Amino acid sequence: MQPPAPPTATIVALSVARPSVVNMNGREVTTSIVRSPSNLPLAVIEGGISENEPAVHTEHVLAFPSEHYDYWSDRLGTPRESWDWCWFGENLTVAGISEEDLHVGDVVDIGTARFRVTSPRIPCFKVAWRIGQPDSILPKLLETGRVGFHLEVLRPGTVRMTDVLTVSARETQAITVAELARLLLSQSPDALPRLKDVLALPALGYKARNAVRQRINLIEDKQRLGTGRWRGWRPFTVGAVRREAEGISSFDLRPEDGKPIAPPAPGQFLTVRLDLPGKGDVVRPWTISGFDLERNEYRITVRRMEGGHASQIMHERIVPKSRLFLRPPAGQFTLDRGGFRRIAMISGGIGVTPLLAMLKDYVALGEQAPPLLWLQVVRNSRLHPFALEVQALLSKAPLVQRVIWYTHPEADDVPGLDYDRAGRPTAAQIEEIVRPQYVVRPFGKDVPLPGTETEFYVCGPTGLEAMIRSALLGLAVRPGLVRSETFAAVGRAAPAAVDRARVHFTKSGVWMDWHADDGLTLLDLAEAGGLEPPYACRTGGCQSCAQRLVEGSVDYNPTPANPQEPGSVLLCCARPASTTLRIDL
Repeated sequence: MQPPAPPTATIVALSVARPSVVNMNGREVTTSIVRSPSNLPLAVIEGGISENEPAVHTEHVLAFPSEHYDYWSDRLGTPRESWDWCWFGENLTVAGISEEDLHVGDVVDIGTARFRVTSPRIPCFKVAWRIGQPDSILPKLLETGRVGFHLEVLRPGTVRMTDVLTVSARETQAITVAELARLLLSQSPDALPRLKDVLALPALGYKARNAVRQRINLIEDKQRLGTGRWRGWRPFTVGAVRREAEGISSFDLRPEDGKPIAPPAPGQFLTVRLDLPGKGDVVRPWTISGFDLERNEYRITVRRMEGGHASQIMHERIVPKSRLFLRPPAGQFTLDRGGFRRIAMISGGIGVTPLLAMLKDYVALGEQAPPLLWLQVVRNSRLHPFALEVQALLSKAPLVQRVIWYTHPEADDVPGLDYDRAGRPTAAQIEEIVRPQYVVRPFGKDVPLPGTETEFYVCGPTGLEAMIRSALLGLAVRPGLVRSETFAAVGRAAPAAVDRARVHFTKSGVWMDWHADDGLTLLDLAEAGGLEPPYACRTGGCQSCAQRLVEGSVDYNPTPANPQEPGSVLLCCARPASTTLRIDL
């Protein structure tokens, strides 16, 4: 049987544009997406099109099927006449071919120029703004595969209106452009072989290669974090006990049964139960400041607190060979390794412990790591935990700015070595550090970003966390970019309100049992039940996973960027706070 003839298409519109600054929903953004169609021929040169310059990515040419204009105007309820050709930011509007027809690696001829298909367009918030939609539309765009496709210049030439696009060489064994767009949404381990095959394609574009790699990491991380977990209390034995600073000690913990421990996400905590003969049980959550899978042990770090009964017990009674009981790692205050923005880790006192775990994970990214701000507040060198460990890690980071405040430096504390500034940080100092522009290279090209486009992780006493958050919001930092956790006098955020719950997804008729020790959000639980709720950020920022809460109550960790209306729940960061939930999904 003969394979189908290669499709052909006709050029119906052309455009070029250079970057300009546009106000997008209150943000000043540099973009080339705003453009108008032109009848002038395009001069195709090595590396792209003459007089055309993408703002961020390095892909040479963007093409978009004309048929998608009717599809999306109908789907979104937008009058078709409000969109001229090239509204989606494409260089070429083409009729008669789609992403389903093209494979990564196909060679196409247009006019006297030749191109190679490299990837689907991976839409960002600029596309959502351009078509008047919230960012939550982005996964829906990818899901359809109707996103356009990128072309790499193989032979310079000229492209004119009404020129024909002809597929001159086909890579029929490779993935189609539309299939790759959908694959970039997959959460399933079953997708890993296909993703790794795609990653090996020589023709795959730079931005798509990064997206595929991030998707592989996300799925593998999720698999890894699901191994070794247990339910209920598990006995552990204390190994080494180390003094990290005055009143601060670390405890190595190994399971008595010798079975593997569950790998934690950097920033998570362990809920610890201390059994005291004649005095009952004491339960507290403490951050995992380190772990070693080969040694099969966790490290928790505890500061002795005034009035903190549990911390006093840890410091006075817990010694090597002591017995403790643990619940598995939990908590959503964890590092997002998939972003391209600068990362700011801001801590006060013992709040450094989750950020130390995040810092280790950040350093492991190597040259792919974005810039880092490390801002830390401690009293002085006597109360400065992990000073040498942090400095050793920071020395491995490619792009780092360190600012350490000593609120009460001692006579032998050295400015510029032990600390950078004396006193407490102020809102003005935070603005001075955060506001300046910085440069990232997410898609193979230097991209300047405003300092407010930073992902902030803040952990420390309530007063410090409130001051930092207020200062950042005063700079117009978007709330969804600020993730925080506070440490009160007796510890940190409380464990789950309930140990288990029965969850009914009413539209689907699916019932699921939720266990706190499994570490699942309601979004994770829905996916485990075979459902596919919409989502984008999974951190409470984009609101795309919001569903109607019919019955029951939930807790949030992290707190959503915007308060939820009564009767609504954000699945991505919610957990049951009642033993029964009914969700309209």
